[in-house]
Amino acid sequence: MVYTKTMKRSLFVYFLIVIFTAGCSNDEQNSLEVTSAEQYRAGVHYEILDSPTPVRDPSKIEVTEVFWFGCNHCYALEPYIARWKKEIPTDVAFVKSPATWNEMLRTHARIYYTAKALGIEQQFVPAAFNTIQNEGRMLTGNTELEYYFRGFDVNKEKYKAVSNSFGVRNAVDQADKKMKQWKVTGVPSLIVNGKYKVAASRAVRTDQLFEVVNFLVEKERN
Repeated sequence: MVYTKTMKRSLFVYFLIVIFTAGCSNDEQNSLEVTSAEQYRAGVHYEILDSPTPVRDPSKIEVTEVFWFGCNHCYALEPYIARWKKEIPTDVAFVKSPATWNEMLRTHARIYYTAKALGIEQQFVPAAFNTIQNEGRMLTGNTELEYYFRGFDVNKEKYKAVSNSFGVRNAVDQADKKMKQWKVTGVPSLIVNGKYKVAASRAVRTDQLFEVVNFLVEKERN
């Protein structure tokens, strides 16, 4: 076939367009891959713990929330936790671990583990949050707590026995030990598989916390 100057010029322009388009497409794809890979980055959206801690069940990817009933951010996170737990995969386990910085927090940690030992955790957690956050009652006095647990059909003697038991005291001590190992300085903090710490920040809003958690869960799964 004989090519005229016009045809040659058209073919040249065509090849330039093809090459340019292919180049843009590759760059765009690479850019998307980098963006996807770096969607959540260590040091920005989460921290890598210096010393990983063992989990309760090695067959599960464990997500632990360090919380305090007196923290309004922890209270605000509760609906997000509830929604996330509805779709939690079978290979993921969720655990609450109370903060223990001072005597008030240790008291709240103790009543949390007391409720857990009594099998009333599901009712007790939202009730305790509501009492402290909305009613302004701090739930720290012994008499106050004895009366409070009566509202869950737990009599004074039962409450005192469980609250002062070795199991509850040990649970509080273990929560304190892990909090220090994870270097938690604020709540809520989410610990993924004893390796990563996620907390609300300028880079991560409260409603994004579990997006980062899911990202890290998938990272552990792979």
